[in-house]
Amino acid sequence: MYAKSSVDERLAIAAKEFSLTPEPHTVAEVIAFDEHLTRQNMYHYDDQGRIDSVQNLTEFESAWMLNEQVLVQCDASYALTRYAFIKDEQNIIRRFQFRLPQEILFGVIQDLELLGGSIELMCLKARQLGVSTLIILLVALRIIFSYGVNAVIGSADQTKTSLMANMLFLFYDMLPVWLRPRTTRRVESDRGMLVFGQTAAGVSFQHGAQTSGIARGTTPTVYLLSECASFTDPVAQIEAALFKAVHASPAVFGVLESTGEGDKGWWPDTWRDSKLKWPKRRARLCPKFLPWFCGVDMYPTPTWLRMRPVPSDWTPNHDTREHVAKSELYVKSDPMLERGLLELQRRGNEYQGSTWHMPRAQQWFWEVEHEQAKSKNIESVFLQEMAGDDEEALQRSAESAFGHETIIEIQERRAREYVAYGLSGQSIEDAHEPPPEDIDYSAERLPVRYSSPRNETYRWDFIPLRFASPLSESDPADAIGKLFIFHPPRPNVSYSIGVDTSEGKGQDATVISVWSVGTRSSADIQCAEFASPYVNHVEAFAFVLAIAAHYGQYMSQGLTRWRQPYVSIEQVAAVGDTCQLQMQRMGYSNFHRMGRYDSSIRRIAKQKRSSSSKRGWYTYGWSRPLLTGNFVHSAQNGWAEINSPWLIDEMKHFEVHITSTGKERLEHEEGQHDDRIFAAAMAIFCPHDMDALADRSKKRLTESTSYPPIDTGEYRGNVVNLKDTTRKSLASLEDIMYSDANLERLSR
Repeated sequence: MYAKSSVDERLAIAAKEFSLTPEPHTVAEVIAFDEHLTRQNMYHYDDQGRIDSVQNLTEFESAWMLNEQVLVQCDASYALTRYAFIKDEQNIIRRFQFRLPQEILFGVIQDLELLGGSIELMCLKARQLGVSTLIILLVALRIIFSYGVNAVIGSADQTKTSLMANMLFLFYDMLPVWLRPRTTRRVESDRGMLVFGQTAAGVSFQHGAQTSGIARGTTPTVYLLSECASFTDPVAQIEAALFKAVHASPAVFGVLESTGEGDKGWWPDTWRDSKLKWPKRRARLCPKFLPWFCGVDMYPTPTWLRMRPVPSDWTPNHDTREHVAKSELYVKSDPMLERGLLELQRRGNEYQGSTWHMPRAQQWFWEVEHEQAKSKNIESVFLQEMAGDDEEALQRSAESAFGHETIIEIQERRAREYVAYGLSGQSIEDAHEPPPEDIDYSAERLPVRYSSPRNETYRWDFIPLRFASPLSESDPADAIGKLFIFHPPRPNVSYSIGVDTSEGKGQDATVISVWSVGTRSSADIQCAEFASPYVNHVEAFAFVLAIAAHYGQYMSQGLTRWRQPYVSIEQVAAVGDTCQLQMQRMGYSNFHRMGRYDSSIRRIAKQKRSSSSKRGWYTYGWSRPLLTGNFVHSAQNGWAEINSPWLIDEMKHFEVHITSTGKERLEHEEGQHDDRIFAAAMAIFCPHDMDALADRSKKRLTESTSYPPIDTGEYRGNVVNLKDTTRKSLASLEDIMYSDANLERLSR
């Protein structure tokens, strides 16, 4: 009853059954017929003045009514545009008309009907696009005009479910009395129902906050669940209850719809799985994303534009241009969406080209609203609900400690090409070696050797894996137990390795993060990363030493800061002492030494040189903020070039929490992890712990500021060479500033 061919087929059957030729009527003709019945006193009223039946019909009226009954049961589009009433955004009851987002969604439903199977949709959307309205009306058509339909409708909570129920009751009540069947049970509440006993059809209302599963104990053929991202337990309510009760059939019509409310959980996971598998029909739900700019009648409204007209000299800023480019790229990837947007622009004589471009008014609207959201520190929420593509729609609502713009910038410049290896060899158990089906036998293994000062040699192999980039980077399981190399070891480069070990029980991960050490004028660069929740702190030493040996193969004293990579292993929370001890037994010596950073610079340096000082990184209440704060600072200011997509994902979920004492604490979101962050933070902070941050900040300021050119030539009126004199003076000044005596005096 949706696609034209299906409608024609049903009309042909009805024409043969009733010996008539169905004739569509315009909205004006429908209104005129109703007025005709009123003038001819053909409506009968009950004691309360409500129309309850028709009377004294002639052959003309009876034939008209039969014609409309046939068309309504055969053509959903005809039924909605002639007989459905809704409340608009101004709460005015009016006859339904398709909006652009609804046309696009209805087109998807038409295509699914032609497949001859179940129609089951997963709709990710911006707000106020009319998706729920359209689906409720389509569900109403099924239960009112079909036989044996068992439907269920629900939203995230009781209040929202009541609003959906009211929309369905309005549709039924506004139908002409000669068109609607009589109900046998009607309960208007969030747990209510509407039942038609004569046709064995009906709908019940449930919600996502109830303790029992949706539709448990029934076998529905029609369902609509709204705001699914806010359901309290979607696995139990939808997966285990609803989906198990709905069996594939052409009679099935189901829609799950919601805005995005974060990038973790059942809703985003189901969206990504459906998006990946639907093209090969290996997913239950057909995914469809409707961006905000589909709502051309609302974003912006004429009133909004009158209040904020587009300036004649306005040029979109950087954020707006990026958003527009992303939006136009997404539209290009969705032919149905592009076709609908182009058709709308052509109707208004706005654009006659073959490629859709976002109208200037919508660009202006987005920029104004975006700037307001940024000033209120709710940018993530805004982007989630005014998304240009599905990735934006599924981002987190809470702001990361790194900031939304920092995350985007890091994502854009990270290394996209990388290789993956499995590890085998000295002290690496068989359980951690890659399975044969994952090995790329066409590539050569990388042999790794480490010789201890006692001339003991340890051997490992880096086994190339078929998991070359790009992986399914949204799935952390793809990264388990693999060494990802973004930059291979190079001569004359100093390397630092941060290690955060775990218990290996499948929860927190053991992470080994490798970085090239930057200078005053260059950033630290992430070169490799290994993470596994199944490698415990007792086993970790073999993995760390193998990776350190690989990256230390070109290091030599004099050309690099150390002869071996600088290794920092967390000793307190991660129980890294076993890993460090075993590496020392195998002859490794270049470990970070802990100092008290509240002492004088000379005393800290003396502590770190002392043979009695503690090796490794010790996370205490006073040292934790130093580590995490430095990493956030480095990432925000471009001094850490991050390449791991899984590290970036952890950064998205790293938040500022307020402790019971009122202090701020940087910590991962509930249910997430920060193991990669801590390993990377140690690799960056520990080798630089005695460096002056002002040097890097000073250089960044110089790089970002444009000064007029300076004439550095010789002064012709004097024999003094100012360039040489200035260079010598600056060198002397630097020697004085960085002398031990001066630094100690400044620290006091």
